[in-house]
Amino acid sequence: MDDFLTDQQQAARVRSWVRQYAPPAAVALAIGIGGYFGYDQWQALGEQQTAEASERFEELRDILDSSNRDGAEELHQRLLADFPESAYADHARLLMAKEYVETTRPAMAAEELRELIAGTADSDLRQLARLRLARVYLYMDRPQDGLEVLEAGTPSDSWQPLTEDARGDLHRALGQVEKARTAYQAALDRTGQADFGWIRMKLDDLAGQADAQDAADEEAAGGEDQRPAAAEQGNAVDAAAELE
Repeated sequence: MDDFLTDQQQAARVRSWVRQYAPPAAVALAIGIGGYFGYDQWQALGEQQTAEASERFEELRDILDSSNRDGAEELHQRLLADFPESAYADHARLLMAKEYVETTRPAMAAEELRELIAGTADSDLRQLARLRLARVYLYMDRPQDGLEVLEAGTPSDSWQPLTEDARGDLHRALGQVEKARTAYQAALDRTGQADFGWIRMKLDDLAGQADAQDAADEEAAGGEDQRPAAAEQGNAVDAAAELE
């Protein structure tokens, strides 16, 4: 049918189409172009922020290496405030926790590690922080708190050996020898091809302690058995003296 329209009629139809569809098409085109350039700008901004966070983190490491602890704490707080969602903020918490332990401020180290566990989206980093927090509690002579930290998470297979090793140390600190032995053995069973010789040393040490304790118990029991005999012999001597 369109083939039979006059040139004037076709021109009128085109003008009508333009009036009807051109504004929405223009808006869609504008949104598309704006969205593209907006995403491009957003991506550039993200890259800039990542670069700044990385720069700030490297500066923090340099300050800690120079033992400028006051400056390190100030820079650490600025990094957390300016880039709270970045991976560099997470690693900065880990770095400061290490610094606090080395400078005998374990309570501050524990606080950094708790914040990291609660806030990070990196599961491996969370498991590492959980292990370190458990050991900080062991250092603070709070092994039961350390066990609760380990119980609060489920480690992946790759983290199982180190987790069981830490669990063994915590049970040992509580004097729970059998539980410590079970944990150390579980760590060895999960090591695969890795060499965890220090755990074998801990097991050997526990076995040596158990043997020494058994020997001490046997000696104590033997001494108790001999005391009644000695008492009877003394009573017999006294009786003989009375007869004389």
